Amino acid sequence: MSARHWRALLVVLMMTGVLFAVRPLSSRLAPETLFLHSDKIAHVLYFGLLWLLARRAGWRAAWPLAIGLLGYGVLIEVAQALTPTDRSASLSDVVADAVGVALAWWYERRSVRSIGQPEEDRR
Repeated sequence: MSARHWRALLVVLMMTGVLFAVRPLSSRLAPETLFLHSDKIAHVLYFGLLWLLARRAGWRAAWPLAIGLLGYGVLIEVAQALTPTDRSASLSDVVADAVGVALAWWYERRSVRSIGQPEEDRR
């Protein structure tokens, strides 16, 4: 896929994330309530995926990307606080977002370093 396709996928995923975040929690089977801390795990995975997609889309500056993704996470929490549903803002969700970004960043750096090493050093 080209960088343009990755960017389009990233935008669609971010828009879907906003819609998903502000919807009412009407079901006991919502992903946020499947098991203890399932919401935090979803935040970690979602923001890690956003990081990886943004990098595939051509975003090279790591710190601005990390700050931008965390800003997006804060905006989602503000949107949840402002919706007239049973949603509320959570600092722990933003922390989970940051963990997702940090893990994806670490994974990416580790993968890039291991590619450049000789075969016997990869173990």
